[in-house]
Amino acid sequence: MIKLIDYIKKFDRRLVFPWMSTVGLRLTGYKLYDVYNSPQKQLYVAQVMDEEFKADFVYPMDDGALFFETIGLPLIKTDYDFPSSMEHPIKDQSILSGLRVPDPYKDGRMPVNLESYSLISGHFDKPLAVSLQGPFTLASELMGVMDLVRAIIRNPQYVTDLLNYTTEVVLTYALAAVQAGVSFLCISEPTAVLLSPPRFNQLVSDNLRKIFTSTDAWKILHVCGDTTYLMPQLLNCGTEGLSLDQAVDLPGIAPRIPEEVVIIGNIDPLNVLAELTPAEVWENTLDLLFNMKDYPNFLVSFGCDCLPDTPVENLKAAMEGGRTLIK
Repeated sequence: MIKLIDYIKKFDRRLVFPWMSTVGLRLTGYKLYDVYNSPQKQLYVAQVMDEEFKADFVYPMDDGALFFETIGLPLIKTDYDFPSSMEHPIKDQSILSGLRVPDPYKDGRMPVNLESYSLISGHFDKPLAVSLQGPFTLASELMGVMDLVRAIIRNPQYVTDLLNYTTEVVLTYALAAVQAGVSFLCISEPTAVLLSPPRFNQLVSDNLRKIFTSTDAWKILHVCGDTTYLMPQLLNCGTEGLSLDQAVDLPGIAPRIPEEVVIIGNIDPLNVLAELTPAEVWENTLDLLFNMKDYPNFLVSFGCDCLPDTPVENLKAAMEGGRTLIK
């Protein structure tokens, strides 16, 4: 498979990949689980989003709760935003030992998702992008962030066992997703921003490298927050691209990123996309492109997923600005 850096260099302009799938609910009138449970609705949302915004990649509705929902955690479900876990019951070895790695072809909504990937990838010529929760963040959902942080000090063997389990969960599904047509695989580890560089290497890097080296897709890593202090560790995960939060000074960090690693980001989804006028969003996007003009490994995106009620005209301004010929 061609490398991601070689793919984006084929174009005479910047490519644009936004994080904004929940906007598709507003554009279609569907509720979240209507889409999650129907490959046909997933395809229709992807078609509407592609027609409306003309991004350079296509994607299904993000499904960050897929793993812990399949494992059996109770959820708070809303109609127009992502679900969240109500409890974090995996507290000790005896409970962990009772868990099995879900079968992507049999368990929960995983088979429906795989059918959706196949349907979307077969309909579009554009690469299919999917974001999956990473092993450390999944561990924090299963155990609870504070309990996980305490266990790193007090019960490191249990944390190792838990991360071995969550890594297998993510890897098993990622392999099936790539087989179903996913070519842009983003692993999201927002909770990992809490870690020191040595802890990140110990608890995150090796597990991500196992996933990335096992999958035949473009490998992207996203970590929320200001990850400037973690840059060597992020680059040590075997990723082809780094999706960086708006808190990161992109032009400032760009010289530290190897030319073969794609820099993805980082229009502010809150203070820019949600709050400014379309003209101001356009100007902000052009400023980012100008400041990154010396870096051919730059791919325009948002710092993180935009709010579901972000003005559509602002999103269009960002997309159109991102396609401006500054390269």
